[in-house]
Amino acid sequence: MRKTNRKQEQGVALLLALLALMLLSAIAAGMMFMSSTETSIGANFKSEEQAYFSARAGVEEVRDRMLVNNPNTINASLPTTLPAAGGGVLYVLNGATPANITGLGSSLMADDELCHDFSYGGMTSVPANVRCTTLPAGTGWFTTTASAAPYALDYKWVRVTLKANNSAPYLVDSAQAGNLQTCWNGASEVVAPAGTACSALATTASPVYLVTALAMTSSGARRIVQQEIGQKPVGTFPGGGMFATGVGCGALALGGGAQTGSFNSAGEGTPTDPPTNQTNTNGNVGANGNIGVQGTSASVNGTISTNQPATVGACPGSGVTVSGTPGIGGISNFPTPYTPPVPPLPNPLPPVTNKIYKNKTLTAGAYGNITLQGTVTLTGGTVAHPAVYTINSLTMNGGATLVINKPVIINFAGIGVATVLDMTGGSFSNNSFIPSYFQINYGGTDTMIISGGNQAFAVIDAPNAAISFKGGSNFYGQAIGNTIDDRGGTNFYWDTSLATPPPVNTNTFHEIALRELSY
Repeated sequence: MRKTNRKQEQGVALLLALLALMLLSAIAAGMMFMSSTETSIGANFKSEEQAYFSARAGVEEVRDRMLVNNPNTINASLPTTLPAAGGGVLYVLNGATPANITGLGSSLMADDELCHDFSYGGMTSVPANVRCTTLPAGTGWFTTTASAAPYALDYKWVRVTLKANNSAPYLVDSAQAGNLQTCWNGASEVVAPAGTACSALATTASPVYLVTALAMTSSGARRIVQQEIGQKPVGTFPGGGMFATGVGCGALALGGGAQTGSFNSAGEGTPTDPPTNQTNTNGNVGANGNIGVQGTSASVNGTISTNQPATVGACPGSGVTVSGTPGIGGISNFPTPYTPPVPPLPNPLPPVTNKIYKNKTLTAGAYGNITLQGTVTLTGGTVAHPAVYTINSLTMNGGATLVINKPVIINFAGIGVATVLDMTGGSFSNNSFIPSYFQINYGGTDTMIISGGNQAFAVIDAPNAAISFKGGSNFYGQAIGNTIDDRGGTNFYWDTSLATPPPVNTNTFHEIALRELSY
């Protein structure tokens, strides 16, 4: 048998082993590099997210401190004019100094966003998503205050200004000059004419504030967020306790022996039912349309205000129509129809599921289409922080009683229903005897049926809804609807403490817009 000599091939296995080792080493090195890269990417992402939420936290801290009833309020320091070389900018500092803010080119904490919102004091405008290169000269254009955050946060400063028409990526009204103040009427942003305050607009409005926050982590991650906020305006409608925004005949109808009067919950030492200062005077009512008063026992013990002619006669053509010989006070005309702000749709929306509650206490939160039976109590909050309930619709039957002991706000959605609130089979009891402690808000057009009973103290803000009062008892507070039907004999007593807004608006600041800026 023939043998082949392979001595020439000695060492090939070693060479192959070395090649395999080199390949495996390259793969291992690649995997280690990829792992290190992934770790760096994860760390960078974490740092970026930390900076983003720190900036959001800074905005929320300042938004809360802007309220007058916050223990650490900055309300008295808020700007009252648009930014200019002489002031109008407030910085809340949390790790930054004035020198950091103005140190363009030398400090990562510098405010390199300001020129995108305003142009004054020699600032040079630059395109969107490009950092500002100039700021007003000196430091007289801003003031500062310290953060009061109870926890360590990475935001460096929060800037607070009034919003101008040219602030942010869009114009509120392109037909108006860019240097005019922007206002919030509860439904949309509007521009105030030069020299006109937001509160003096035909539809009362509140200033819009532009709140901008910069956050920066120890690794150098930097994020800027900006929020537009405004308070729901507080003002009076010209009709006193009851006002109908509708323009048709009988927009506001009283009958069945219904009487109007007034009281002042703020003027009582200790609120009671009935109020100690209840009187059959100043029971003012009004409507954009016609007011009908029926029956000899019905009486408007106050002034009737209407956008129609201030005469008694047939509708159309007269602001007041009477049937029988009811009592009516003076009639006044207001020249411009009153269009109040409409409560926004709850966001997020509540569920639309159906559920029955009987003899139960409900905590604040979101509820669908609920039916109440027996005694159902709503857990109240405080004057500064009422308990807020978001409800799609509410029905009461079987003699149900809705009990309110402390401040409560109900925001109705009314999705897919014809009647958003029906108290026909029950009543409510506000045991505080203060109408503002039970606020009902609804922006839709569905029907609302109100039944009083004992302790019927409430404020109803539903300018697009058809409101009916049933039950023939007393109602204390204020109500606004598209149409109001009080021909069931419910006596209505206006809480005149609700007539004028407080010196400072105590409503929470509503988020109008939120964006992240790329600088």
